[in-house]
Amino acid sequence: MFKINTLHSKINLFILGIILLIVTIGCFVAINIFFSIYENEMTRMVATGITEFEEIIIEENKDWLLSFSDGLADPENHLLVKNDPVSIQALHQYIGHANNDALEFVQITYLDGNSYEEILADPSILTLASQNAVSSTTKPYFWIDGDTQLGLHLFCRYPLVGSDQSPAGTLLMGINLADQKRVDYMKNTAALEATVFAENTRIATTIVKNNENQIGTSLDPSIADMVLDQKLAYTGKAEILGDPYLVAYTPVLNPRDEVVGVLFVGKSIVSIYTIRNQIILYIAILGFLLLLFFYVVSNHWLRINITNPIRWVADTMKMISQGQYHVLENMPEAKYKEIEMLQTTMYGMVNELVTGKINLETAAYIDSITGLPNRVSLYKKYQNVPLTDNRNTLKQVYYIDVDNLKYINNLFGHNVGDSLLLQVGKILKGLFSRYPNYEVYRISGDEFAICKSGSYDPDEIQYLAKSIIKEFEKAITIGEQIISASVSIGVSGNEYCDGKKCKICTKECQDNLEQLLKKAELAMNQVKMNGKNNFMVFNPSMNEIIQRKASLQQDLKQALKNKQLEIYYQPKFDLASNRYDGFEALVRWNHDERGFIPPLEFIRIAEESNLIIELGDWILEESCRFISNYNLSHQSSYSIAVNISTFQLLNDDFEEKVANVLEETGLDPCLLELEITETMLMNSMSIAYEKLNFLREKNISIALDDFGTGYSSLTYLKSLPITTVKLDKSFIDDIVTDKLSLKIVENVIQIAKNIGLKIVVEGVETIDQLEILKDLPCNKIQGYYFSKPVSELNLTEVLSEYP
Repeated sequence: MFKINTLHSKINLFILGIILLIVTIGCFVAINIFFSIYENEMTRMVATGITEFEEIIIEENKDWLLSFSDGLADPENHLLVKNDPVSIQALHQYIGHANNDALEFVQITYLDGNSYEEILADPSILTLASQNAVSSTTKPYFWIDGDTQLGLHLFCRYPLVGSDQSPAGTLLMGINLADQKRVDYMKNTAALEATVFAENTRIATTIVKNNENQIGTSLDPSIADMVLDQKLAYTGKAEILGDPYLVAYTPVLNPRDEVVGVLFVGKSIVSIYTIRNQIILYIAILGFLLLLFFYVVSNHWLRINITNPIRWVADTMKMISQGQYHVLENMPEAKYKEIEMLQTTMYGMVNELVTGKINLETAAYIDSITGLPNRVSLYKKYQNVPLTDNRNTLKQVYYIDVDNLKYINNLFGHNVGDSLLLQVGKILKGLFSRYPNYEVYRISGDEFAICKSGSYDPDEIQYLAKSIIKEFEKAITIGEQIISASVSIGVSGNEYCDGKKCKICTKECQDNLEQLLKKAELAMNQVKMNGKNNFMVFNPSMNEIIQRKASLQQDLKQALKNKQLEIYYQPKFDLASNRYDGFEALVRWNHDERGFIPPLEFIRIAEESNLIIELGDWILEESCRFISNYNLSHQSSYSIAVNISTFQLLNDDFEEKVANVLEETGLDPCLLELEITETMLMNSMSIAYEKLNFLREKNISIALDDFGTGYSSLTYLKSLPITTVKLDKSFIDDIVTDKLSLKIVENVIQIAKNIGLKIVVEGVETIDQLEILKDLPCNKIQGYYFSKPVSELNLTEVLSEYP
């Protein structure tokens, strides 16, 4: 049964719209077929017309000459056999009375040597006729001859006989075939253009162009080769004096088998082409308007009926994940069954969690890759521009870095990384296409520069930087991969001086290209240090921050080399046994000169400088060695938890390194726990699963750290080979005072237990928090209530309280 109120039916309506578009295309095809049939009919008419024209020009003139000769040579008149003045006078009157304006000469030659001539045109035509010597004949003989100078003529040699039928002489006549009246007659009766050519020149024609008759113009070269040289008739399309025609040509030959002229008929199809093009244009415009109308209507319909409801569901889930449960109070009425099912399912899922107070978390000069100008092109354009050139000098630089490109390359491969760079280039180029003073460059692996010449505009800097950030809020699809990319932007610029610092402005206070790039890069690096996906405008204080970062990076290398770092251990308290049963290893750095360096600061430096793998490997090895020795010397079985970075996990030989450390230190694999974060898993689920599954098979525990701060925690709980969930401190900060938070923690713990996972709660600081967690209950507690992270020397003292 066809249900109107379903997305399926609405999509069918959309398909009907596509069919409408196909019908429109069909109209174009039908028009072309119609005009093709018309052209075929006109071609047939032209082919028939050339035969009619040949009849009018040649055969009818032959008939006229024959009739004229028969009357002139009538033996009863004896006009041609008498050579006396009376007969000659009568002969002259007959010729004058019978002449049709095309007759050019009459020549009578008697056997006795006498002759009579009456020349009505150029005497050269008689000379041309005399060149064709024909043996005596008893029948009239016709032939055609001519050239470009004399024109095209039909000649007749007619035998004269006396009253006794004995030969008396010869009658020679010539008539002009290029008779404009006959050519005009052809156009008036057959509606076809007609032309008589002498050789390749029009000598009589109906073709008019630019209000001028085209007599004297030449036969088109494309046709001349076929008709004049190959002596072939031609019927088809041709271009006549620049206009399209359907044409028929037939060659006219003289007795020497030479082409001396051409007969032509044709039909101009300029107007037909014009009409066809107009119809196609009108249909195209109509089709475009229909398509535009259909697009607007369908787009509006899809947005109202499908996109907005689905977006509402997505936005609602996002708000619910942030704890904004009140959004369910304003749930719109679903118009379609599918949306209603989606809302009902979502409401049921959320309602179940909200009822239990659980926050459910849902799951050369051109760069060869991007086609953008590269660093060389940038330097070529701006490096040698004088700072005094206000129009062309560099005024603003946006230094843009694609966040985590190295991570994306490791995860998906360099082909995907290159495709991402290509998309980034397109996005930036499209955004700045509306600003002619800006140009986008790719200046290194994951870095782009956008430069502006002419003027410095602080307000525009803020607006455009925010626009760039906003553009990258949308996910980018590359093949089958959907990648969430972000950028960090640093901005520098040359403000115009106020003229108060110097009497004559030398622009020495302005920065050149190199200086602007360096300042913009410093600002960009500061953005990356502050969490990326943002922008900053350079200010001089950044130099100190960057210098500190560079200095710390060098010091960190030396600290790793000279073993100046130290590992602290924070105990984990087991509620069931009421004792400590393990520790989390946390790296600390007490700098000889700078004092205590916060872990977040130097770990970020390690990640950006590729020292994180070396640092992580050292922490893993030192922690395992320490706990193995400690257990051996104290006859204990404490476990050790070690945080693993993204770069470590994605490293090809990570599993092999872990196995080697366990073998070298002699630590039982069941006493090692590797802590991973949701952020690490967000874009590397398939790779992480394979590696973690291998480690679990070795009896190594896997903990999901900072649970609740990512995006799809519940998905990870059921799909990854993890053993432990570490509930983030943010979950329990207010469980004493907020019943909703308490209910969420209670349900998360219950879910984890139901699927066989252990729960470790981080950040426990008060006795009230502890008592509540005991009642829930969770498995283990970690926090300042029991102990801060301590050094190896102080660990034994801490453990003595709960041995």
